[in-house]
Amino acid sequence: MIGVAPRRVTVVFAGLVVATCITWWLGSGSSQTADGLGLAAVLTILIAFAKIYFIGRDFMELRSAPSVLRTAFTVWVGVVAVAAIALVVVPTS
Repeated sequence: MIGVAPRRVTVVFAGLVVATCITWWLGSGSSQTADGLGLAAVLTILIAFAKIYFIGRDFMELRSAPSVLRTAFTVWVGVVAVAAIALVVVPTS
């Protein structure tokens, strides 16, 4: 089995594990962004929605779904991610 390329799902799973470790590091308060809590929150939200996108595409089989469904999912992820980031970034009175 030497020289066999890993399956896409395996690579995505490894990426999700790395992304989870990064968000844990950002949220633990021990990161370099401890003073910039807003930056850490935005990065955590971006990583979370990237994870949602890859889980939907590769583990929920949306990669082979009709293009309308794939587009609707991608738009939904983008809109909700922007709304979540806006809730963190926009100051409240």
